Amino acid sequence: MVGLALALLLLLATPAGGGSAVLVPGASVKYTVGARFLLRNPTNSTVRDIVYVPLPQNSSFQRSFVLSMEPPPTRYLTDEDGNVYAVVEVEAGAGAAVWVSATYEVVVTGYRLEGEVVEWPPLDVVRRYTSSAGYWDVYNETLIDLAYRVAYADSPLEVARRLAEWIVQRVDYNVNFARLGSDHAVARRPLDYAVVGDCTEVADVYVAMARILGVPARAAFGLLLPSTSGRMWLNLSTMASEGPALLEHWGGHEWPQVYLPGLGWVDVDMLDGMRPNVGVYSERHLLFGVEETKYYGSALGALCIPSYLRLEYAEYVYRGEGP
Repeated sequence: MVGLALALLLLLATPAGGGSAVLVPGASVKYTVGARFLLRNPTNSTVRDIVYVPLPQNSSFQRSFVLSMEPPPTRYLTDEDGNVYAVVEVEAGAGAAVWVSATYEVVVTGYRLEGEVVEWPPLDVVRRYTSSAGYWDVYNETLIDLAYRVAYADSPLEVARRLAEWIVQRVDYNVNFARLGSDHAVARRPLDYAVVGDCTEVADVYVAMARILGVPARAAFGLLLPSTSGRMWLNLSTMASEGPALLEHWGGHEWPQVYLPGLGWVDVDMLDGMRPNVGVYSERHLLFGVEETKYYGSALGALCIPSYLRLEYAEYVYRGEGP
């Protein structure tokens, strides 16, 4: 296992007590968020379905509350990665459509990392979060070669920074409707490599390469709001024909996180302003979940998951109070 082996060597070589860092809170915004999802029955008979709705999560920099949901949830569950979601039961006749709607209150605080992190995470954390999993292939020889060449360093924070700087300069942004994974998102170009795809591919490449170098990493998903108040929507039946134009009205988003001792999970959103942004997190993020062992497929359709019905339309109307 590439990432674990490297981390073991660096743990032995890193002096204890070296460096310190803090996450300094910034502006906070309280959002009222109205969500609604249109689900259609594509069959010629009545369908009773169970729909899973990932909810805005609670974290160190986000507090979330469900104010209402229609139909009312039958229960709330927690998946294997710790994400809380609502379970809703609906019924739709042949060819008919039904709505699932919800209202949330979400308080988000931005932050900035200040200081340095020299020590490496505990071995149990490294072991869990540097393995090959899902869309993150730590045994890919091209990724291994690139990771060591562009981001090898003696501290986990320096690895995270070098990797973010390398990737953000090589993003060839294209909206994808199928998740490529780390193996297929790095393309050879005449002079260098490019990271091809959208936010999901950028996150997958980062997570895989960070894990190769022994830095615990995972992906987060949710919404990146263009402003503190507005509306975003996604028509899944026309999004393929829209192509990049859908970014004008949709902000489903995915970004990496790395685990740093003393700080916990630190966000790395390279596509928020196209900067490295290691530990620079804006209050315009709404976190709906993390991917460690469970994979939601794409930020385009991961915010309402029916079992048999087809998600046709998703919409968020949000209003923020604060800076």
